[in-house]
Amino acid sequence: MTNASSLSTYKVDPLLKRLDAPEHIQAKALYDYWCSKSQDGKPPKRTDIHLDELAALRCADRCFIIEPSGDGDWQYRLLGTTIARYYDRDVTGIPFSQHMPEHLAASANRFSNEVAETLKPLFLLIDYKRHDYSGIIETMSLPIMARDGKTVWLFGGSFFKSA
Repeated sequence: MTNASSLSTYKVDPLLKRLDAPEHIQAKALYDYWCSKSQDGKPPKRTDIHLDELAALRCADRCFIIEPSGDGDWQYRLLGTTIARYYDRDVTGIPFSQHMPEHLAASANRFSNEVAETLKPLFLLIDYKRHDYSGIIETMSLPIMARDGKTVWLFGGSFFKSA
């Protein structure tokens, strides 16, 4: 669990904007990749997502896969190194409610649950400040089917733009 002094270094300004589609060039490439894996309007399976293909898109370090961890909470199952650097550590396997401030975890869980329920992609711009980074993050959450074929996980990426 993150300590209180570490949590106080997070700041997310009121800017939280939904986008109709990705804007960042690599976000567009990642979305096109996800679309190419979707069939008959159904989300792709986790087994359709390949690290070597993400590396070829030059965005593997900014990709993630999240899974439900119970009680409406979510956790990273796979977390790119660039994203981990902004958390100051690898938070894979730690529920959002245990490594984010309460209000951020609530928002992240709400958005994740929305995508899982609707099976529709979500694209956001967020003004983010923490430690040595200040800027806009464009992030996306895209539904995928877990290996069991029943559970919805989310696949996506976060793309950092300096202010």
